[in-house]
Amino acid sequence: MFKIKYLDKLIIFLMFWLLPVDTLHGFVMQKGINLPISIGQFYKFIIIVLLLFRFLFRPKSLFISVFFVLILILPTVYQIIKQGDVTFLFSDIIKISKYLAPLFAFLFFVDYIKREGEHGIKILLKLIQFSYIILIGNVFLKYVGLGYPMYEYGNIGSKGFIYAGNEISALLVILSAIIAYDLWRRGENLKYFLFWGLTFFAGLTVGSKTGSIGVLVIFLLIPLKRPSFRISLKKILFFFISFFAIIPAALYFAWFYIQDTQLYIRLDYFYKKSDFLTFILSNRNVFFENAHKNYIEEYSLLEKIIGIGQTNYESLNNGQIVEIDMADILFSLGIFGLIYLFAITLFLLIQAFRFSTNRNYTYSKFVLLMIFVLFGISATAGHIYSSAMIAVFMGLLFALMYFKKDVSNEELNTIDR
Repeated sequence: MFKIKYLDKLIIFLMFWLLPVDTLHGFVMQKGINLPISIGQFYKFIIIVLLLFRFLFRPKSLFISVFFVLILILPTVYQIIKQGDVTFLFSDIIKISKYLAPLFAFLFFVDYIKREGEHGIKILLKLIQFSYIILIGNVFLKYVGLGYPMYEYGNIGSKGFIYAGNEISALLVILSAIIAYDLWRRGENLKYFLFWGLTFFAGLTVGSKTGSIGVLVIFLLIPLKRPSFRISLKKILFFFISFFAIIPAALYFAWFYIQDTQLYIRLDYFYKKSDFLTFILSNRNVFFENAHKNYIEEYSLLEKIIGIGQTNYESLNNGQIVEIDMADILFSLGIFGLIYLFAITLFLLIQAFRFSTNRNYTYSKFVLLMIFVLFGISATAGHIYSSAMIAVFMGLLFALMYFKKDVSNEELNTIDR
């Protein structure tokens, strides 16, 4: 038991440095230093290896992990046999690990939360808060002339030195949602809305629709999941002030912020050039049509079922992926890949619904909300279930529903009275 706790501490310590290492990776790349393997990928690989080693002490978690590894590696093995070529093996393994990492993280955090309880939650919240600071610190580097823009053309948006910019918006939503829910749960309403303002500004600075709209939607929905439903005049007044004053002010500020920027010019250009659906999905529907055509015409029946692997999928579509997670999983990992995604999602939904009926599972309703939100983002903007940078924090988020408030002390106090 002592060894397991020691290993858990090491894994969580390494997770604290995920975003700093990604920042270092982006800085190194900006300086033109080419390494045989990405610093960020190597660091995440170490964490994944430690997680799998950790599962040796939990045979059930190990079995689940190995089972899905074998399912998702199947198309790569088939293509190696079919083509007699192994050059794409490493790149496919990296991509598969990104799809599996959220599951590995979830299994780890569930066991950790069950064992550590309230103490474990406090440590995990510190991990979230620290990572949030690193993330928005990167985003705000734009205002001192440092870091990468989100879009090179026009120097639009900001991702700091975090090179994998597409995942930043979703990560901002996840980290800020956990912190915001904790503030709202503790009744710290003023801090909640101040934090909202900071995060909303960070979302605008990122320069993506997911970053700004996602943050706005989450901060509107969290109060609806508040554990206490007692009605008072003070709460009603607070509700009306929040929704009829603060929100319009935030929308006006967003409009004022972007209307004289290259971001507005970019949005205006694509809105006039495209139909509404294409504008909202940023051409992903067009990418889907092309990839789906190849799926119908180029894949054999077996390949439609098991997939052709990520490298062959990208090669067949001239390096362009759809950037909608369900579509990319189908076209790379086949129907088996979709079954993996839907099986995990269905399991999470069932567990969240089950726990939400017990008020002692503090985070269950919040996690249920976030399952729907993240699934919606994955279906419109992608980069949710295929992001190594998000994986740890998404697994942590879903595992929070397993935290059960210890009411033994409250019951003892009641008996003493």
